[in-house]
Amino acid sequence: MTKKILAILSGIAAVALFWYLVGAVFVLKDNKNSFSKLECVSYAPFSKDQSPFMFSDGMVISEDLVREDLTLLAKYTDCIRTYSTVGLEMIPRIARENGLKMLMGAWVSSDKISTQKEINTLIKLVNENQDIVKAVIVGNEVLLRGDVSETVLVNYIKQVKEALPNTEVTYADVWEFWVKHPQIREVTDFVTIHILPYWEDDPMNIDQSIGHLADVRGEVEAILKDKNILIGETGWPSEGRAREDAIPSKINQAVFVREFVKLAEREGWNYNIIEAFDQPWKRVSEGAVGGFWGLFDKDRADKNVFSGDVSNFPNYKMLALGSIFLVLSFSFLLRGLTVGNKEILYFGAINAVFAILFMLQIEQYSITLRTSAEFLWAAGVVITHLFIYYFLLYHIAHGKKPQIIKLEKILNQRTLFYISFIFVLISSIALAYEGRYRNFEIYIFIISIVSYLWLFRGEFESMAFGRFEKASFLILLLTSITIFMNETYLNLFSNVWILISLGFAYILYSGSKKLAYSELIKFALYIVAFFAILTYLKYNYLANGDFAAECNASADSLLCSIRASLALFLHLGKLGIVALIMAVIAFFANNKYLSLLSLFVSIGAVLLFNASLGAIAFVLSMHVVLLSSKSKANI
Repeated sequence: MTKKILAILSGIAAVALFWYLVGAVFVLKDNKNSFSKLECVSYAPFSKDQSPFMFSDGMVISEDLVREDLTLLAKYTDCIRTYSTVGLEMIPRIARENGLKMLMGAWVSSDKISTQKEINTLIKLVNENQDIVKAVIVGNEVLLRGDVSETVLVNYIKQVKEALPNTEVTYADVWEFWVKHPQIREVTDFVTIHILPYWEDDPMNIDQSIGHLADVRGEVEAILKDKNILIGETGWPSEGRAREDAIPSKINQAVFVREFVKLAEREGWNYNIIEAFDQPWKRVSEGAVGGFWGLFDKDRADKNVFSGDVSNFPNYKMLALGSIFLVLSFSFLLRGLTVGNKEILYFGAINAVFAILFMLQIEQYSITLRTSAEFLWAAGVVITHLFIYYFLLYHIAHGKKPQIIKLEKILNQRTLFYISFIFVLISSIALAYEGRYRNFEIYIFIISIVSYLWLFRGEFESMAFGRFEKASFLILLLTSITIFMNETYLNLFSNVWILISLGFAYILYSGSKKLAYSELIKFALYIVAFFAILTYLKYNYLANGDFAAECNASADSLLCSIRASLALFLHLGKLGIVALIMAVIAFFANNKYLSLLSLFVSIGAVLLFNASLGAIAFVLSMHVVLLSSKSKANI
């Protein structure tokens, strides 16, 4: 009894120490900044439940919210940058009340009518508020998105310049696009570049980021032979997935902003920080990271980016309590048992580590979940892993498989293995082909791979897996290679994910050794053919920048109209929904041709920007196709 109590107390002490260290000890201390205010800050006047897409539903921006926001921001800056005008006409008036200047932006898109409305409103607002408008910005990253051609953009800029002869006019984009489109410099009064080291094609880690930013600014100045440069956006996200070794965190965000502002003031640079407040609506299109660039969170609470001590886990006490609760709850499995010293040691160590991993994943989900579908996914993953957690600890304590009354026949180790490996398979496919905005759920899946390598040790080759499992092994292997190529060895999180995937691949390989690869030849040919067709479609039409520019310049052709309709269909995620519905129908119909069509559409969804639902549909379609081919072979 004494040894068991000691193991439990040791586990509690270990998790308490872990959370205390990461939450209260490893923090960024206030370095007593010498600067008093930021030069300018991006401002979007949306509450945590609003987005610019809600204007079409009749949304009206609250003047009270804008007034509260700008009163707060006036303590930290003398200038705000806006990106749109329509629906935001009250901002200049309230900015003046708070002594704020403006970099006023007009949103330019492929929609000619809405763009013209933006420009007309911009001209009207500037004429009414010339005393507070420092400059106007016609379009934001328009060339990056491919919304309009350079010629069309130039015409919009000229229109604004002619209407506002006494106001400086510029355009804002990622720095590379100023270099690619020098004509834009000829029609603007100064250069506005975005330098976001996290989002670079070659991402910079926090230690290299400021030096890289300085190098880029110097390079642009040298190429354009112009010192009149505004850094229109720079900053660092406080949450989200790592890109190589560029890691979002609260500490890194504060380090970046503090160091950048010191450098900018020393060099005399003009700059604008993105952004004032976290914008949850951006998480839908940009992943979790898109919603966490603010100096203040979505509730307008100070994140201490500007000054003060910063912790990556300010809620560490609640996370510690959650871990301690798990340790105590699972420790009841030891009650009334006579357990050896080695088993007690294993039990206590695994219980403590799993409790920490579990709460780390809960913390990640609390930040990254964006949609109801993602909440359902997370709920399924969490519930599954609670049972896996239980199974392993029961096995260690009792030396045998647990007996769950009424559930043992359906909820056993093998069933849970299938559920967890399918979760990993779906995630790996999505990460390989649309991983830019998807987080690595490493913490909770460490629990499952450790558990199954432990529980199934010595039994792998006797598991008698079939075609589906053999194919899944190959797909996990291929997606692991793809993820590694996309993320590089620098991304610790992707490296851990790859190890998890390869761990499941090893189990699947070991259990399907007796099955010849020749039994998968037809399936592989289908995959290669479908992949080739859809890849051609993607890179020659949908993701072809030159073709997109031609269509933006003249969208009258039938092919451009089809492309526009398909792009909207994909943007709304409808192909993923169609693929999932077809996969379910094929599953119940068990028809070969329907299942092949379902497989084709699901691969299309994975490749064409609907990867999350597409991956689910693909796994289901793969199961149906392989089951169908097996049935035919047995006839």
